[in-house]
Amino acid sequence: MTNDQTMFIEDEELRELYKISSEENLQKLTDGLLYLQQQSKDEAEATLEKLARIVHSLKGDSRIIGVEDVVTLSDQVEKILLSLKRQEMILTPEVSDRLYLGLDAIGLLVYEAVTGEATGVDTADILEQLMVAVAESEPPEPEQLEQVQLTVSTQVSVAQENQSPTSTNELKDPPSPVYAANNSNSPQAKFSFIEDEELRDIYQTTSEERLQNLVAGILHLQKQPQDEATLQQLLREAHSLKGDSRSLGVENVVTLTHQLEEILLGIKRQEMILTPQISDRLYQGLDAIGLLVYEAVTGEVTGVNTVEILDNLVGIVAPSTTPESLPLLPELSPLPTPISVKPVIQDLPPPPLGSSQPYHIDTIRVQTLHLDALITHTEELTLTKNAIAHTATAIEEMTNLWEEWKAFYNQTKVAESSSLNIDSYTERLEKTIYSLRNTIQEHNTKLDIVTGELRDKIRTLRLLPLSTVFDLLPRTVRDLAKQQSKQVELMISGGEITTDKRILEEIKDPLMHMIRNAIDHGIETPSEREKLGKSPVATIWLKGYQMANKIVIEVADDGRGLNIEKIKQTAFKRGLYSYKELENMTPSQLHALILAPGFSTQTFITEISGRGIGLDVVRTSIERLKGNIEIESIPTQGCTFRIQLNTSLAINNVLLFEVQGIVHALPVEFVQRTLFISPKQILTNEDCTTINLDNQSILVANLADLLELSNSPAYAQAAKFEPQNQTQQPCILIKVGEEVFGLFVDRLMQTQEVVIKPQTQLLKRVRNVSGATVLGSGEVCMILNPSDLLKSLHQQTTSVVSAKQRKRVKTKPVILLVEDSIPVRTQEKRLLEKAGYEVVIAEDGLDGYNKLQTRKFDAMISDVEMPNLDGLSLTAKIRQHPEYKTLPIILVTTLASEADKTRGADVGANAYIIKSNFNQDVLLEILGRLV
Repeated sequence: MTNDQTMFIEDEELRELYKISSEENLQKLTDGLLYLQQQSKDEAEATLEKLARIVHSLKGDSRIIGVEDVVTLSDQVEKILLSLKRQEMILTPEVSDRLYLGLDAIGLLVYEAVTGEATGVDTADILEQLMVAVAESEPPEPEQLEQVQLTVSTQVSVAQENQSPTSTNELKDPPSPVYAANNSNSPQAKFSFIEDEELRDIYQTTSEERLQNLVAGILHLQKQPQDEATLQQLLREAHSLKGDSRSLGVENVVTLTHQLEEILLGIKRQEMILTPQISDRLYQGLDAIGLLVYEAVTGEVTGVNTVEILDNLVGIVAPSTTPESLPLLPELSPLPTPISVKPVIQDLPPPPLGSSQPYHIDTIRVQTLHLDALITHTEELTLTKNAIAHTATAIEEMTNLWEEWKAFYNQTKVAESSSLNIDSYTERLEKTIYSLRNTIQEHNTKLDIVTGELRDKIRTLRLLPLSTVFDLLPRTVRDLAKQQSKQVELMISGGEITTDKRILEEIKDPLMHMIRNAIDHGIETPSEREKLGKSPVATIWLKGYQMANKIVIEVADDGRGLNIEKIKQTAFKRGLYSYKELENMTPSQLHALILAPGFSTQTFITEISGRGIGLDVVRTSIERLKGNIEIESIPTQGCTFRIQLNTSLAINNVLLFEVQGIVHALPVEFVQRTLFISPKQILTNEDCTTINLDNQSILVANLADLLELSNSPAYAQAAKFEPQNQTQQPCILIKVGEEVFGLFVDRLMQTQEVVIKPQTQLLKRVRNVSGATVLGSGEVCMILNPSDLLKSLHQQTTSVVSAKQRKRVKTKPVILLVEDSIPVRTQEKRLLEKAGYEVVIAEDGLDGYNKLQTRKFDAMISDVEMPNLDGLSLTAKIRQHPEYKTLPIILVTTLASEADKTRGADVGANAYIIKSNFNQDVLLEILGRLV
């Protein structure tokens, strides 16, 4: 199968740099392979190490620029070179041929990337040829070698005959498409797009459900391997998915699902057992199927290598029936995750923050009884509409009667007729008015009942169980725990509780973040837990339950709990509070500090728990849902996050009040109480204004000042109608998280149930405002955002201090960028300079160490694998100097294993970014936290 989409590097400078560096690397690789067979064993080992380093650089350059086909082939070439170095393989002429084949294909793919012209390279076929080179322990049969040579270009064949391979890396003239696909039977080649829109939507919905059920079932089987009912259900799900895919022509999914079915049947027949290694391969297969479903419903290529996935699945099946004879399966490399892929199977590993699309529930299954009820209420509305139309006719009659009466009255004034006729008109008019009033009251009562029931039934249609989101988390817990070599069990309860669809969409990411945070920070390693007398297997509880009109979700763990002293140190270091203020805080107030923007106590930042961004992203999401979050923690025993949310987002109870003659509203769940404050109770100093209430000092401010209404010409007319100065001022006490503050208003009004209208994109981030509603009078009323009001209050009280700080001369932070790859450092340098940093370049670790001593730097960003001095050694060497103990160091590398990350932390790095997940937001966010 040839490439469906040709990759083209849009940026001209990067394109040229990538072309030059790739040509150089490919030339070195070709020359190195040529002389490798002529060298002694010791010489060959050094050459192989050098070649592996060169191909690793080529892979890194390609990954950072997005040339994924080159990344895939380079990775396989690197594996072969490393196997040769470890003497797991012998460099036979056949292996050399396949390596040359791979390098030639890479050269053509580089040509595609720098010109945008397709070359006809079949990446899947080339990859398969390279994989065969790894798999063969003996030289291939002559027939096999002949088949390989048939796929090689004439240029390569001539090069082999002369034992001097001609480099195909000169990209000045476009090569001919000689790598045409000959393996049309390959699963990879059967890419399809479902043309019928209705079938496409149905297939997407059913496939998502089946994949989620398969993931959940495999997780369950790992704990209950004897559960034959679950195994039988998994077989039915796989068989149904295969049948659906076959009927729609999605052959890739048919192929992989059939192999999944074979494995499940093998487990059922007790020909194999479900080991963790087999589970890993099953999960990778399901992830691949999810991406292939995405291809079928969108037509976009996701980069899934079906051949490799199928080989991994086929490798599971063992002929022996004894568990002892099952093969040890090697670790799997993660699937490529395209940046724009929507999660067809939602439990794929999360993409980098800032690049992922929001979780969205496209379809809801509705029971027919709910639809029947809606139809009944619609019929009632039709009857009421007809009755109101009849009433309108009565009003028209009354209007006519009134006109007749007026005409008659005018005539009687002239003719002085008897009052008898006047009384007759009056009686008729009075009778009509009373009848009309009673009719309108009846219609209103009936309309209230019908619309209320209709609203409730429609809202019921949007209700989904919490399990919709809860069921996505067991796989996340399993994968993250495995990454960190921890043992974690997730206990879920309350999944049957239903709530609004939008709440589930918005709550998924916060729950994911809290789970990742618990595993990364809260849960100890098994050895640490055993030393503390705990079970080596940690527990995370995910609970959902209902209280009155609120949904409560709890995420609790039995880990180490929050470190109060670390929280205090971080708060003081960030300038949030003084030590005196921190000492006077209650434990709950200190716990709430971790929800502050950018608050993170971790010293080594990875991408598992949010790149050190902290839990403010969780708090922001909860506030957007008009909810609140509480934290409880007991040292060494665990931590609990408790989220409270309204069951409905569209309708809310609000407190109405007036400011400058304009009616505003606040959600009542944030209003602690209302009261009147006399001037004697107000304490003012140079920094802030407070009141003392229940022995607590509470910040207060005039709401008109926070909203900047006092200085607005648009409100000048309204200001004329201000109430007269009173001895006591109305004050609203508001509670956001654990913080209470007061706002003075002009007049308190009633509470009211309103329909909240969300802000348009044009007004999306108007400060202090979360939405609007229309009152019964027809007046538009702004609904204020309590969290924004608290921020505005803090800004107002610290304005004097901030002004003093801003008098300092601001200079650009200076970053030392240590990177041996020209394309990578060019791209990173541009990014940093655009973000306002001054950048100094170092070409390798030794150059970086020397330049570090020439001037003061605010941070260092370094690659790991570099000549002369690698990034880990450079970091360790820098940390030996006391003056560099606090220098922020960020490692950016393709080395993604947990052991690599641990080494980065051990040598003293502050953050570790994987290039495969790299995007500009990741680097800039981490750098912004550290500098």
